[in-house]
Amino acid sequence: MSCPNCGAAVSPGSKICAACGTPQKAQKPSGGFCGGCGTPLIQKYSPCPNCGHVKTTFYTPPNPGNPNPQPNPGNPNPPPYPQQQYPFKNEGTALILSIILGVFGICGIGQVYAGKVGRGVAMVIVGIILVAVGIATVGIGLIAYIAFFIWQIFDTKKLCKEYNEFLSQNGRPPW
Repeated sequence: MSCPNCGAAVSPGSKICAACGTPQKAQKPSGGFCGGCGTPLIQKYSPCPNCGHVKTTFYTPPNPGNPNPQPNPGNPNPPPYPQQQYPFKNEGTALILSIILGVFGICGIGQVYAGKVGRGVAMVIVGIILVAVGIATVGIGLIAYIAFFIWQIFDTKKLCKEYNEFLSQNGRPPW
């Protein structure tokens, strides 16, 4: 750690700076690890308090089972653009969208959430048509809508599971 007032090195447990006497706030490393020596960093791009290395890549601590641990000096050829992280799809959110909006005659929103936009829009249209047919036939056509409603709930869950499995294996969305 370094003193925010004078920049002198301060030991992690110290409450005051030995050089200038400024009280130190408790800081926990939130910037990962140094790419040169593996020391925890306070901020992502702050210089290492141990070796002075400026962090440009995340350091992976060495494997404890490795008898010859070497610090990760960073990738000499970093990608020209930052890697995009894709979020996983929450099955609970998809099911809530499918059930609540499906009760009001709007099926397919769970499929849109799972990334299958065309399929979801088609299901919205089919759901509205089935509700209209159900109203026109005085409730008899609603039986078809109920079957469609139940099917789209299971389809939403299946799509989220497929999406998350593919994303975890390949690091990118399947569709």
